[in-house]
Amino acid sequence: MNSIQNLIELQKIDSQLAEIEELLGDLPTRVTDLKNKEDSLTSDFERGKARLKEIALEQHKTEMNLAEFKEKIDKLKDQLFLVTNNKQYDALMLEIDHLKEELDRSETTELEFLEEKDQLAEQVKSQEQSLESLSKDLSSKRVKLEQALAASSSEKKDLESRREETTKDLSASVLARYNRILSARNGLAVVSLEGKSCGGCGAALPPQLVAEVKTLVTIQNCSICTRFLFWEKPE
Repeated sequence: MNSIQNLIELQKIDSQLAEIEELLGDLPTRVTDLKNKEDSLTSDFERGKARLKEIALEQHKTEMNLAEFKEKIDKLKDQLFLVTNNKQYDALMLEIDHLKEELDRSETTELEFLEEKDQLAEQVKSQEQSLESLSKDLSSKRVKLEQALAASSSEKKDLESRREETTKDLSASVLARYNRILSARNGLAVVSLEGKSCGGCGAALPPQLVAEVKTLVTIQNCSICTRFLFWEKPE
């Protein structure tokens, strides 16, 4: 098999591989995107649950502090009835005022925790529902992808093996040129003559070039679209 025949065979193989990829469509990408979204949502969900546990612990500490401050204030108020001079009275009142400030701060903190807890609990609940729905969708698409891959994997493996064998007989420069054209021309790098025109872009070709292409011996390219040219002999 000469180089042009190898190129023709390579184009057939690549066209079949492209058809397989087209059959799969964007399903692999969609599965990957869903998995990334699931991972991100799971991470947010777990952080939310962890923060709820932290809030519960902080609330417990705050409640303990509130009870302690109230108890101390009550004891100091009782002591006010036992003082014998203004100095002792003023000292007790100063300490009571300080404890009341601490009490106010703790009560504010407790309210902030309650507000954050309510908001976070609603958020976590919503995330859990979204995660459940997303996981079902992802599971369904994974099954479809696996079925599609299973149906095409054998054929794709055979084509890839044939492609590897075919490229061995092509020089590195020709193969590199083929790959560049394949990428630039929407997966079509090798085309047949259509009369005296390029089968890819339709450009009229010089008679000498048409004659050389028909020999099926030398590699020729369209001067307009750069695709490789070959000739299919009429049956």
